[in-house]
Amino acid sequence: MATRKFTQNNFTQGQVGPYLFGRGETPIYKAGVETCENFMCLPQGGVTKRKGFKFISANPDTSTTPDGSTVLTTNGFHDKSRILPFQFSDAQEYVIILEPKDTVAATEAKMHIFYNDVRIAVITNGSGGNIFPITTDIIDDVRFTQSFDVMIFVHPDLRPITLIRGSATTDWTAGYLEFDHYPMTNFDFDATLTASAKTGSITLTLAGGTYRWVNASFPDGHTGMYVTLNGGMVKIDSYSSATVVNGTVIYDLVDLEAANGNEWEITAFSNLPATLGGGYPRTVSFHQNRLIFGGTRDKPQTMFGSQSGDFFNFEPYTKLVTTVGATTTITGEVTDDAALQFTVASNKLNIIRHMVSQQSLFLFTSDGEFDMSGEPVTPTNIIIREQTRYGIGSGKTEPKVVDNEVLFVQKGGKQLRAFVYNFNTDAYSAKNYSLVHHDILSGATQGAYLKNYDNINNNFVFVINSDGTIGVLGINTEYSVVGWMKWTTNGFFKDIGVVDDKLYALVKRYDNDGSSQNAGVFLERLSEDDVYLDGYHTSASSGSSFTGAQGLESKTVQVIADGLKHPDVTVAATGNFTLTRTSASTQIGYAYTSTLKTLPVQISAANLSTLGERVRKIMCEIQFFESKSCNVDGFPVVFREFGADLLNQDITAFTGQKRIRLSGWSRTPQVTITNTEALPLTILSLTTEIKFGTGKLQEAG
Repeated sequence: MATRKFTQNNFTQGQVGPYLFGRGETPIYKAGVETCENFMCLPQGGVTKRKGFKFISANPDTSTTPDGSTVLTTNGFHDKSRILPFQFSDAQEYVIILEPKDTVAATEAKMHIFYNDVRIAVITNGSGGNIFPITTDIIDDVRFTQSFDVMIFVHPDLRPITLIRGSATTDWTAGYLEFDHYPMTNFDFDATLTASAKTGSITLTLAGGTYRWVNASFPDGHTGMYVTLNGGMVKIDSYSSATVVNGTVIYDLVDLEAANGNEWEITAFSNLPATLGGGYPRTVSFHQNRLIFGGTRDKPQTMFGSQSGDFFNFEPYTKLVTTVGATTTITGEVTDDAALQFTVASNKLNIIRHMVSQQSLFLFTSDGEFDMSGEPVTPTNIIIREQTRYGIGSGKTEPKVVDNEVLFVQKGGKQLRAFVYNFNTDAYSAKNYSLVHHDILSGATQGAYLKNYDNINNNFVFVINSDGTIGVLGINTEYSVVGWMKWTTNGFFKDIGVVDDKLYALVKRYDNDGSSQNAGVFLERLSEDDVYLDGYHTSASSGSSFTGAQGLESKTVQVIADGLKHPDVTVAATGNFTLTRTSASTQIGYAYTSTLKTLPVQISAANLSTLGERVRKIMCEIQFFESKSCNVDGFPVVFREFGADLLNQDITAFTGQKRIRLSGWSRTPQVTITNTEALPLTILSLTTEIKFGTGKLQEAG
């Protein structure tokens, strides 16, 4: 019987899809695995067990202290809550938990502000009016941007909201965005409009069609709105009738001709119904010293830019005063720093859902990707060009900038693409990063980008699937390192976000029987410490009885005591738990299994291959780095060295090679490596030794 060895020292492709299993000759096959669960691919080639998620908050009552003296109130955050980053400076970065209003549960919307993993402020909707009526129905489509101490939230059915950081870390206020001047637009009205005079106090009269003035103040009516027509601008002061309003001329009109329906404009953002032109923007971004809004309810393909350097002023003109003799004329002139607007011209509806400011302003729409260029962008030199036609879904699928690429989840939630400039075609393309990893993403809803994590020297993009798992892309565009992993936990990942180069997650945990879940979700953070438990708490104090295991009440969980696996414990309803021995360093939380399963071993030479032959596995040789626990094909690898490691002491982390005897016949020989204990495991290479019966390779094809 012939004996061959197959060495895999490169796992950077991560988990590849089954459509690739017949391509053993490709470099992707040689660097991929069938299963890569709860590992992180290292850019140098190896894989390491992911670290655990540390418990941060269960949204307790302010009166609740986790001291074990009373039953803890751990209501958890609402299922639909979202994590938002707020960066005031390098030293002051905040986690915002946006919790929606739930009319069924009769709860109000809230903003929870965390600093250094401590909740420092809570803003509740309803305390001073309907400040931010973000409900469960709309929260996924809320977009945001932030500059200095102001964060802006938008939704097509919601008046723009601001969250403002005050002079102190605990000083936060929320309210409606106050514009110096709202954007103006034309809704292609079905009525003509006539002004009674070119200056001063005038009347505006509608004629023909069904459009009518609404007797209410802005934003629910026309009083207080601006109207542009005949080269001038008028502010509506009062209502006379459904066809007549009174106003004051801001910029003198050129003439008094009746303006047709496509020749006059009103304030673009309002609560007015669709028949009268209204709604609010879907997305928002800063770009080239302007604040840009995009895709309103009734103008889904239009973007609005503020005046340059004046973020809340969307006035389309610059004031020009001309005096000739005793006559003074006030007119509005379109200058380079005036506000701007542009509508995407396309042969199909392209709803603007996201905008990303890079060299150009990238517009991600429902059916394609566009770039808006101009050096700089002005009202007269905007160029918007369609680049690709894939489209992005609604909800939380926000694009992420990674190096010089913008990664986005394609509509349908199964593909991750990179929007990047292609010098060969002098245009942008959207290459597919999930082509050979096609089963990683399913109903993908949200992404996050993490750089500078631990000492791994790799970038990671995290995408939440509809089943509560996370698809993790290890990516280094400079060296073309792209590999996918899948992360699971005891429960569901509901939302993720990156703040201060740390990955935060809202996680809904299972109960002990695994068939149901607790009432809410908890805030947790991916650790950089050597802890391999999820939802974990840690204590550096010596003892055998501990308190404060919030979020783990009444759960049976795993414990690591002084570096050794302790028998599982059940946490009391008070958050207390007791060990069987004294421990000076204790971690308690949910265990998770890490699994690495190789692709079927295929040894090829010229046009010959072992593919399809009946093969016996003999042995594998694994090169470990600082590892303490590992099972190969279900059999444990021994790391404790008697004489060096006492049974009551921590296992010494092992670096080096170990040979493990294998068994079993197969036509698709694979090796499965698992880690079920909360201990580290890093694999740098794996050599599999096999025997096959004919003594020579079979000819391929």
